[in-house]
Amino acid sequence: MNPGHDHTRLLPAVLLVVCCAFPRSGAATENLPGAWLIFSTTDAFRSGEEDSRWHYHFDAQARYFDLGSGINQWLARPAIGYELGGSAKGWIGYARFRSRNRSGNISTENRYWQQVDWTAANWDGGRISMRVRVEQRSVSTGDDIGLVARLMAKYVRPLGNNGSTDLVLSAEPFFDLRDTDWGGDSGLAQNRLYLGIGRRLNNRTTIEAGYMNQYIWSDSGEDRINHLAMINFKVKL
Repeated sequence: MNPGHDHTRLLPAVLLVVCCAFPRSGAATENLPGAWLIFSTTDAFRSGEEDSRWHYHFDAQARYFDLGSGINQWLARPAIGYELGGSAKGWIGYARFRSRNRSGNISTENRYWQQVDWTAANWDGGRISMRVRVEQRSVSTGDDIGLVARLMAKYVRPLGNNGSTDLVLSAEPFFDLRDTDWGGDSGLAQNRLYLGIGRRLNNRTTIEAGYMNQYIWSDSGEDRINHLAMINFKVKL
């Protein structure tokens, strides 16, 4: 493996973190505590005694923002993926959201999405992966279709000698690609920075816990930072 080539492939991830980790100078922000509980499963389908090139994914989430305020969000997200070659996989999926605001009003959202992910490089004993996702969003409070691009860089590095515990770091900016009548504004919409620890209990079950800093930009009011405790139960069926 060519170390120089690895560093070249690492550069986009480094620039992504540097450019998106910090809010605009002088912007007022509201800081809110919250928690996300996640169940996820992803694996290859079986083809006889071997793994197929087709993959499945499903995650269900319960999200609580500004704890005690009544704001919450529930979602279910299935997807089908296919190995494109090398480490790359292409995915198509759907997500259904149900959200409750401070006033108790309920809104629903449908998202259709397409994604490509791949392993970008090995670095310092860990693995850097990249993900590009495009989402088409429709919300019950408006008529427009939103278009969102999400770019994730993720680093996973084993801790200790037994290989059952991992350090997980990621950065994921969201870009609204068009304005909508339900609140979408073209440009950088939010950024998620995550630090977590994953623990494999056995070959099919992993628990990952960590902290996410979710910075949300607002053109009409204060920016918001959600300080989120994250717990993810990962299972292979």
